[in-house]
Amino acid sequence: MLLPSHPLVQFKCGDHICLFYRDEAALAETLAAYLAAGLRNGERCFCAQKSRFIPRLHQALAQAGVDVAGETARGALEIHTDEEVYFASGRFEPEIMMLMLERSIEEALANGFTGFRTAGEMSWALEQTEGCPNGHCDQLIDYEKLVQAAYPGKAAIGICQYPIDEFPRHILDAVLDFHRITLEETMVGSNHSTLTIRSGDYLADIVTDRVNPGGAFHYVVQERGNTEVLSWGIEPTIERALLSSESILTDFGTNRADRMR
Repeated sequence: MLLPSHPLVQFKCGDHICLFYRDEAALAETLAAYLAAGLRNGERCFCAQKSRFIPRLHQALAQAGVDVAGETARGALEIHTDEEVYFASGRFEPEIMMLMLERSIEEALANGFTGFRTAGEMSWALEQTEGCPNGHCDQLIDYEKLVQAAYPGKAAIGICQYPIDEFPRHILDAVLDFHRITLEETMVGSNHSTLTIRSGDYLADIVTDRVNPGGAFHYVVQERGNTEVLSWGIEPTIERALLSSESILTDFGTNRADRMR
C-alpha cells in the first residue's frame, strides 16, 4: 500500500480539531491526507460524512494512494453517512454518542490499533427534524463540550467539520470554545489555510500553504476579541511555527495568571 507524504499538520493524540471549510474539493484533499496519516500510524479511522460527499472522499483517498477496499476489509477504515452515525437511534443523543466514542477508542486499542482517528461532518445539526424544529445546534454544542473534556490523554484524534458559510456566526463562536485547534480555508480558490491554536484568552494564527508547504510559515499571536498583535514571527516549517506559537501562548497565559494573583 502506497501512502502519501505527511500532511501539512501532524496532529497528536488528544487533539480535538475544528475544521471550517467552504470548498468540498479542498475538504476531500485535507481529509484524505489526515486519514492516510492515521492509517500510516496504525490507527483505526472512522468517518461520518454526507452521503453525497462519500464518493468524493473515496476518490481523494484513492488518489492519495490508499487502498480503500483493503483498509475497509481489515477494519482500519470505516466510512458511514452522518445520519447512520448521529441518528442511529432515530434522534441525536450527546451522552450516548460520547459513550459510543469512548467504547470505540477502547475497542480500537484492544484490536491492536495504535489509536482511533475520526472525521465527522456537523452540518446535520442545522436540519429541522420532528421534535427539533430549530435544528440540533444546542445539542451539538453540548456534545462538543463532552468531547473536548474527554479527549486529553486519550489515544484519539478527532476532526469536526463545519461548512463555515452555512452556520450562524454565534454557533461557530460557541463551537470554537470547545476546540483547542481550528483549521480554516482562507478563501475559495486559494491554496492557503489558517491554523488557529487557542489557549485561554489568547490565540495564534498560522498561515499555511496546502499545495506548496515548503515555504515560510507566518504566525500572529493576539488576545481573543482584540485585533492588537502581541507577537509575530516566521518559521521555515509548520512544526517550528507550532512550537513557537505554543511557547508564546504559554508565556502570555502564565504572565496573565501572575498579574491576577
